[in-house]
Amino acid sequence: MRKKWPEIIMYSRPLCSDCIRSKNFLENNHIPFKEINILENPSAKKDMKKINNGRESVPTIIINNNTVVIEPTNYELMAGITKELKITEQNN
Repeated sequence: MRKKWPEIIMYSRPLCSDCIRSKNFLENNHIPFKEINILENPSAKKDMKKINNGRESVPTIIINNNTVVIEPTNYELMAGITKELKITEQNN
C-alpha cells in the first residue's frame, strides 16, 4: 500500500539556506509539496507574515493546514509530517 502524504505548503525565498535544506529533504524523501516564493507572490508573503505574527521567517511550512513549522530542522520537519500522518490514519 502506498503512503498518502499530507498536503505540504512551503513558503520560501531564493538563496535561503534553510529553505534549500528543507526542499532537499522533502525531495530526497519523495515527499510531495508545493513551494511558494514569497518574493514573487506579495499576497502569499502577507499570508505567511500573518502566520508568523508579522515576522518574515522562511521556510514556513504548513502541513495539512494544521501543523506549522518555522525554520525547522530536518527532524522537526519530519516530526510535523509524522504527526499529521498519524492524525490522517486515525481518521480513516
